[in-house]
Amino acid sequence: MRPIGTARRFAIGLVSLACAAALFHANVASALVTRGDDQLRAGDVAGAVRAYARAARLDGASAVGADRLAFALLMRRHGGDAARAFEVADAALHVVPQDPKLLADRALAAVRLGRVRAAERDFALAAALARDPRFAHFAARMAQRRHDRAAERAHLRAALAIDRNYAPARTLLARRAR
Repeated sequence: MRPIGTARRFAIGLVSLACAAALFHANVASALVTRGDDQLRAGDVAGAVRAYARAARLDGASAVGADRLAFALLMRRHGGDAARAFEVADAALHVVPQDPKLLADRALAAVRLGRVRAAERDFALAAALARDPRFAHFAARMAQRRHDRAAERAHLRAALAIDRNYAPARTLLARRAR
């Protein structure tokens, strides 16, 4: 039996690496998200942004990496971060439509960018999908910024339909009734 040549060993190694990358990219992306979480807990927001960005690039179908990246960008508050967070969340929503966390991220970025109406729409949809009264309350606050009392009341009622004891919506609706 003849030994395997160097070029052949190299080719086998490359094929093995390509197969591993194809099979385990989601696992590597998940590990990068975990690394980003650790860096964020340690106070290294820039390091977390880098880890989340790598995870989002590696596994574009995962909402988790995009969600964490958008949120970390919003926390970092550097110039252009709000626009980048909006783009990240928007692109991820094309792949994973109607994800409440991504909708909330896009809405928070929209608020930062002064796109109040878009933020209101995203918060309202996130509230309906997640059955979370906080998002409906945020939508009401966006309607309030636009001076649309009818929409504000509708969002507050939606929050109370999700949780009739949700105090912020009850309080604000009671103030509006006066």
